[in-house]
Amino acid sequence: MPASFTETAVRELAKTLAGHPGALAALIHASRLIGSDPELVLHGGGNTSAKVTTTDIFGETETLLYVKGSGMHMADIGPEGFCILRLDPIRRLKAIPDLSDNALENHLFSQRAVAGCPDPSVETLLHAFLPHRYVFHCHADAVLILAHQKEAKRMIRDVLGEKAAVLPYRHPGYPLARAVAAAHEKAPAIDTLVVLHHGIFTFGDDAGQAYARIRTCVNQAKAFIQKAVKRVPSTSAARSRRRRTPRISDTARVAQVIRGMCARRTPDGSALRRLVVSRQGPAMMDASLSREAKKICESGVLTPDHAIRTRNRMVYLDAVPEKDEALKRVVEKAVHQFRAAYMRYLYGQGRSGPEGKPPEKADPVLFLVAGLGLFAAGETPAAARIAADIGERTVIAKHRAMAMGDYRPIPAAHVRDMERWPLQTKKLKPPAAAALAGQVALVTGGGGAIGYGIARRLLSAGAAVALGDRDIPRLERGKDLLIREFGPERIASVAFDVTDFTAVQKGFDTISTLFGGVDLVVPNAGIAHVARIEDLDPKILDRTVAVNLNGTFHTIKAAIPLFRRQGTGGNIVVISSKNVFDPGAAFSAYSASKAAAHQLAKIAAMELSELGVRVNMINPDAVFGDQKTASGLWEAVGPERMRARGLSPEGLKTYYRQRSLLKTEVLAEHVGNAVVFFASEKTPTTGASLPVDGGIPAAFPR
Repeated sequence: MPASFTETAVRELAKTLAGHPGALAALIHASRLIGSDPELVLHGGGNTSAKVTTTDIFGETETLLYVKGSGMHMADIGPEGFCILRLDPIRRLKAIPDLSDNALENHLFSQRAVAGCPDPSVETLLHAFLPHRYVFHCHADAVLILAHQKEAKRMIRDVLGEKAAVLPYRHPGYPLARAVAAAHEKAPAIDTLVVLHHGIFTFGDDAGQAYARIRTCVNQAKAFIQKAVKRVPSTSAARSRRRRTPRISDTARVAQVIRGMCARRTPDGSALRRLVVSRQGPAMMDASLSREAKKICESGVLTPDHAIRTRNRMVYLDAVPEKDEALKRVVEKAVHQFRAAYMRYLYGQGRSGPEGKPPEKADPVLFLVAGLGLFAAGETPAAARIAADIGERTVIAKHRAMAMGDYRPIPAAHVRDMERWPLQTKKLKPPAAAALAGQVALVTGGGGAIGYGIARRLLSAGAAVALGDRDIPRLERGKDLLIREFGPERIASVAFDVTDFTAVQKGFDTISTLFGGVDLVVPNAGIAHVARIEDLDPKILDRTVAVNLNGTFHTIKAAIPLFRRQGTGGNIVVISSKNVFDPGAAFSAYSASKAAAHQLAKIAAMELSELGVRVNMINPDAVFGDQKTASGLWEAVGPERMRARGLSPEGLKTYYRQRSLLKTEVLAEHVGNAVVFFASEKTPTTGASLPVDGGIPAAFPR
């Protein structure tokens, strides 16, 4: 449906389709309007429903409840995003004085009218117990700001009017549903209900009116807050620090250290890494420098629904030391203190978690850093982005709420119950198991055939990949092809020239602001030139050495401080060449520079082992491009090779295929598979050379 669908259109469609299953269309449109506004709902939060009278297969009339599926995103929800339940058997639950979660889940499962529909929202009973055709719920920032004030009940009634009721917090699910039903029975004229520390519900028999009521309430709350903040003397201005635009290098350093501190070690010693993203808008920067910054971090979430994504507290870093070791000590201390305090919060002084199992360590998710903004860690780019989005709105909303006056946080017990509630935590689907999940890779020369092939295999193995290249059109073309196949979450491009060390450093900084750091570095950028030594222009030799040797040196050197800050080891896989061991005439510039880079990689393997960084080399034979991605190297040397041998393009491919023992063409994906092998650390290997050439005896490593 078009994104421009309006409130009026929602209302008119609902009228047209009233009493018909097509009323689901009005529900979908209204849901998308709510879900597409980050001021109302974020990432699977909120829920909507519609009640529809229809005829079953026996010709009997029944009423169905369409309710948003648990964890579904309303911004792009479709019919498949709703759970469809028989309404009458669910409404009968209201008469039961007490109901366990297991009994509720079993009953809801048994009342599905459509097999295979998603699990229903945890608020399903609330939607069922209210008599209205449409019920909408969201966690609107402005309403939650009011709901956290000392005089929240009076304030909300004054702002939203007589048709709005206010309830104290109740645990979502059965307790809240019964409380809401009782409130409506007591005041049947209400069309809005605010549950303190939870959110706003609107309802009615017209979808457009119910949606419009949400918008009206939010606008009224925003206007009230704006006036109230102006009236209250500000206590939030930075006392001694002036907000400035953060340096990208500072953001990168902090992200790298946070990422390293949040990584875990498995029993076999490998690292379980996280991705880190940041938020640095003006409002966020002001909050990070405010007197309230520490209180913002310690005073919990805006609504308990957010805690499974962000935890109930953040880490606050008051300063960023200039020296890396000092920064690591500050972050390490803060993370250790957070873990200890959060375990006490979740489990008290006990040593066991739910069902007597040893609890997992409670790692921080959000970090508020004075002068740098918010950082969020997650097992996947999506998880980190979701946490950052929620955290950003939380920090800014709490900053405004504290500027209004007496901010009252949610009691910790309420949030803890939600964090440990199985019906809530099952929304969090574990990331798919993949060999390189959580890793970030940089592939230089990423716009070419080999770089593209390596990136494809790394993405297939679960890594996030940044492509680096100086040829921007070629770089973006390769990036676009990868996005079409894998989506945008794990793919980035950074334009830089490997012959410029400062540019390479900035490239690593940029990648670190996108993903938090780098674990796998693949120096792949290379150029070639065909000429006998007596005919070789010294300037061309210098240029070839600058890219193939100096570019590899710059890339490795720039990665070392990053590996030190992260402290989780890593891999460097240098794309070397078959020519290192088996050079050819008229190819001296390429062969010599590649041989030098190969030797450099061996030295790096010796020097970086103390950091847990492995350095290995891959020696491919000719890799030709295709219609999608051209090989810059073969565009340069291919014509001469064809002339020298009197071959066509296909004939040249056949020549290279037939000269190997295995009589096979070497593809870019073969090189990518070798990179994945080294990066997956299945063997304790460093300093190794792996031929990917189909078997050329003259090129056997020795």
